[in-house]
Amino acid sequence: MEKKNNIQKGVIINIVLFLGLIALYALHFLGPRSETQYSGEHMAGVERKIDEAFHSIAYVDNEILMEDYLLAVKMQADFEAEQLRLENDLDRRQRNFQNEVERFQRDIQRGHVSMEEAQLLEQELMRQQQDLFQLGDTYRDRLARKEFEMNNELLDKIQDFLDRYNHEKGYDFILGYARGGGILHANKAYDITAEVLELLNLEYEAAQ
Repeated sequence: MEKKNNIQKGVIINIVLFLGLIALYALHFLGPRSETQYSGEHMAGVERKIDEAFHSIAYVDNEILMEDYLLAVKMQADFEAEQLRLENDLDRRQRNFQNEVERFQRDIQRGHVSMEEAQLLEQELMRQQQDLFQLGDTYRDRLARKEFEMNNELLDKIQDFLDRYNHEKGYDFILGYARGGGILHANKAYDITAEVLELLNLEYEAAQ
């Protein structure tokens, strides 16, 4: 019985020592801070820094910019006009070629050409067909190059404007937002698209 009491006392002593260690740990690492550290002035400063950090970031909606920036609208219209012109030209040439093929087939059926003439005409038609394929590739390359140059010019214009715009605003980052892009969600509070778009269009109109 006495041995059992000694064991119980030993367990109680160990528990008390363990609790004491926890208390010392709490006092050392989690003890009360000084009033200065948690003063209202200090907390206001922290909140101000957090607020300033958040407001150093803004974003522009790329889709809206490309739809409503007057320079982008003009460039897109010019590109589509050039695309339509080249497509119409290629269509006209293809129709002419198809007419030549059909006439050749009629002449063969009616016996209006000799075998030797038919062979020469066939070779000429094959050459014309190859020329059309190459012309289609040339037109596609021309449009791709024009689109690339157009996009570069547009990006340069916007980048130059944002560099000047940010001298006054002082943002750390101005992000480009697009649906399905790298930014999955953007707080409207940091959307500067309307202001940027208005100033860009004013500059564009003044330069015309």
